[in-house]
Amino acid sequence: MPRRPMDSVHVGGLIQKLSTGSILITIPPEEVEKVLRETGTESLRTRLLPAPVTMYLVLLLGMHAEVSVRENLGMLLEPLRRKFRMEGIPIATGGAITKARKRLGAAPFVRLFDTLAKPMGHPETPGCFWKGYRLVAADGTTLQTQDTEANRLRFGCHENQFGAGGYPQIKAVVMVECGTRIPLGCAWGGGDEYEPGIFDPLRQKLEKDMIFLVDRAYYSFERWQACAEKAGALLWRVKSSLEPRPVEKLADGSWLAEIRPSVKLIRKGLSKAEESAIVRVIEYRPRFDNGQEGELVRLFTTLLDPKAAPAEELANLYSERWETETGFDELKNGLIGPNRVLRSQLPELVEQELYGYLLSYYAVRATMAAAAHAKGYAPNELSFIHAVRVIQRRLPFPPCEPN
Repeated sequence: MPRRPMDSVHVGGLIQKLSTGSILITIPPEEVEKVLRETGTESLRTRLLPAPVTMYLVLLLGMHAEVSVRENLGMLLEPLRRKFRMEGIPIATGGAITKARKRLGAAPFVRLFDTLAKPMGHPETPGCFWKGYRLVAADGTTLQTQDTEANRLRFGCHENQFGAGGYPQIKAVVMVECGTRIPLGCAWGGGDEYEPGIFDPLRQKLEKDMIFLVDRAYYSFERWQACAEKAGALLWRVKSSLEPRPVEKLADGSWLAEIRPSVKLIRKGLSKAEESAIVRVIEYRPRFDNGQEGELVRLFTTLLDPKAAPAEELANLYSERWETETGFDELKNGLIGPNRVLRSQLPELVEQELYGYLLSYYAVRATMAAAAHAKGYAPNELSFIHAVRVIQRRLPFPPCEPN
């Protein structure tokens, strides 16, 4: 879909408006305190590291992955020292910080993410909507964790003929608003767990104003039906080996087909033998700049009317699914850092760290979306790396009192 080009002057002007103050707007202290109460993790007595400070410390780790925990804490405390003339506030030891993180666990971070991570695209935001549908996609990625016994037991290790080796990995499946790359939901499991199975709890986040795009690994009859009930429309790639029963050839080259549950689904009691559904099938081979053709792409969609949703238009629309891959690249290379291993040595702190990164990524992306919307531009045309660097330069910030 065509998007309004942005020149360097506009990009630079919008990026410079990003600030830590805007992060406090996206992750306000009152929301932090609320989720601490709701999860029963608020501080019950005065501590060197009270719960809100510890939460903002974990968020700060998401913006400074290359810096030690104690250095991040120093940056966090510095403005408090200046403001309240409390130069004697000590920086807690690494052990004390770990204990403070253990007291919190992952629950308040999960709750905070689920509370804040909402779509921000407007109907007029370039790249966010298609014919009234909000573009949403899901995909999975893996992150390496510290090689500790606890992490190996929870997340598992890659195995080959020589045995287990490499770092334990956590696998995260994230639902994303394509036009802003804002994460809308996350589920996770061990590195070897079945990715579509990890995704299944995220079905509940689908809404009737969404068209949902996913890759071919996700298809099953039961999952298709469950998502079709929640979303406004589906546009999924499926394996070319899947052979639905043709029903009707359509004028634009697409065709209607009948799909049924597999024998495996029926045996598991997830579907009934008599169940079926009608889908529209779109097939094409992408042509690359060098003139060569790619492998056959087969799409299923719930949009059955070729006049309302032409096949060529849907084929082009499916490419928006790649915004998830770009988002993972921003998260893993722009925030976490290439080839960096998560710092936590315990599974509950790995989960906490994962959601800390997702919240930091959300804060940057939400701030970029708000800045772009104010000028009528596409959020994805702004530089994520530039935005992160601007925000990093303006840290530290007071964790409890926005300006």
